[in-house]
Amino acid sequence: MNEEQKDKGLKKAIKEENGFRLPSNFAYHTMRKVEEAIRLREKKSERRTLFATIAASIFLIGCCIAGLVIYFGNTIREAFTRPDILETEKIQIPSFYLLILIAMPLFLIFDRWMRKRYFNKHHP
Repeated sequence: MNEEQKDKGLKKAIKEENGFRLPSNFAYHTMRKVEEAIRLREKKSERRTLFATIAASIFLIGCCIAGLVIYFGNTIREAFTRPDILETEKIQIPSFYLLILIAMPLFLIFDRWMRKRYFNKHHP
C-alpha cells in the first residue's frame, strides 16, 4: 500500500508541474533584458574609456607644459622681465626637438590603440 501511495503522490506532483506554463512572449522579454544589460555594460565601458582618454590628455598636456617650463623657463622669465634681445645660444632647441621626437611616437601608439578599441567595439 505504501508503494501505491508513493506512486499516486509522484503522479500528482508530475501533473501539478505540467500545469506551470511560461508566457508566450517569455523569450522576447528575456532577450530584451539581456540586450538591455549588454547596452548598460557598453555604456559603462564607454564612460570609463572617455574618462581614461580625458585623464591621459590632461597628463600629456601637463607633461608638455612641464617640459616647456623646464627647458624654456629661464628664457620665458627673462623675456617678461627684461626687454633685452635674447641670445640664441641660451635657447636649447635640440633638447626641445628631442622631446617632440619622444612624444610623437607615444601619441601615434595611443591613437592607434584608441582607434583599434573603437572599431572593435562598434564594427564587430
